[in-house]
Amino acid sequence: MCLKASTEFLQLESWLTILITTYKDSPSIGLAKTISYYLSRLLHHDDINFCGFKRCDYLVMQKYWCWQARC
Repeated sequence: MCLKASTEFLQLESWLTILITTYKDSPSIGLAKTISYYLSRLLHHDDINFCGFKRCDYLVMQKYWCWQARC
């Protein structure tokens, strides 16, 4: 069962969506690093434990965006 996420967590997810959409139009290493940063913030947020599937999804995304950012 998933509990309702906090406003902060939802804002981070919204920013992540905006950043990924922007990357689609104008890819850059800097933007990929920013996306990776926001994913890290989501993965370390307390609300990530409310829904297990999000954590797995974000871990996979983190690996991809770190590769794009050449971490």
